[in-house]
Amino acid sequence: MVALKDGTWTGYAIESEDRERLAVTQTNASLLMLGELPDRMDPRNSPLASQGFLQVENQGQIGSCQGQSLTDCGEFSHTFATGEVVQLSRMYAYIASQIESGITGDRGSTLEGGTRAFLKGFPLESVAPHTSTYPGHRYITKAMREQAIYKLKSHTRIESAEHIKQFIGSGVGIVQIGIAWGNSMNPDGNGCIRSFSPGGGGHAVVFCGYIPDSDIEEQSGAGWWALLKNSWSKRWGKSGYAFVSPRAIDQMLRHRHTVMYGRSDMDSPRPRKVPFDFTKQSILG
Repeated sequence: MVALKDGTWTGYAIESEDRERLAVTQTNASLLMLGELPDRMDPRNSPLASQGFLQVENQGQIGSCQGQSLTDCGEFSHTFATGEVVQLSRMYAYIASQIESGITGDRGSTLEGGTRAFLKGFPLESVAPHTSTYPGHRYITKAMREQAIYKLKSHTRIESAEHIKQFIGSGVGIVQIGIAWGNSMNPDGNGCIRSFSPGGGGHAVVFCGYIPDSDIEEQSGAGWWALLKNSWSKRWGKSGYAFVSPRAIDQMLRHRHTVMYGRSDMDSPRPRKVPFDFTKQSILG
């Protein structure tokens, strides 16, 4: 279900990450104040979910998690802007990110490499489908590059759990993270992750929404939970998702290997109205 080599996670290349470049090239976003945000932002409830909007994927035994989560960001932003559902190429995102960072072999990729790759554009999944084995850099063809028209234009450094809520609730985009994934990231029986302690290798996922305690009848300590989407099939967590407490997010941000950035299709991110309603009661409520 997940790419493992010699007992370590391989999807997010922690040691190759260029954190300094990510920080230097980030763009501050204009966001709504906390009191102005919707009570919930739950993409699982979107009327577009039946059309494949932000569907849960399975990366299998390939270390493509950064590509998987990066395309989630692109798909989400595109739908925010247009109301149209697209499925971007996860494998193209993985390989293009590797090329930007100079990583060869199935050893994962970085958020910084992904940032530069997405500025150039990604094609649809139908143009460049995900493979069952690692295809190498030759996977990307001239024809694929010619159809790589979907882009993300900015990334914003996330400073706190509440910053995530503001970024998503403002309709700007969603948040990609790369962390030292460990056993603390295994959701409990209710799908909750209440605290974070680092593990031995890297994994990349997205925070794609947030919900109040009442939606799942569990107390986070802050009144809300961040909605984490993984790429390990619907068998993981609650149908591929987990509910992460703000306390756990702030613990992640204090760890030296964590990178956490909101991604947007806008050059200068600013609040916008989402063209569909996904603020209704949780499907688990």
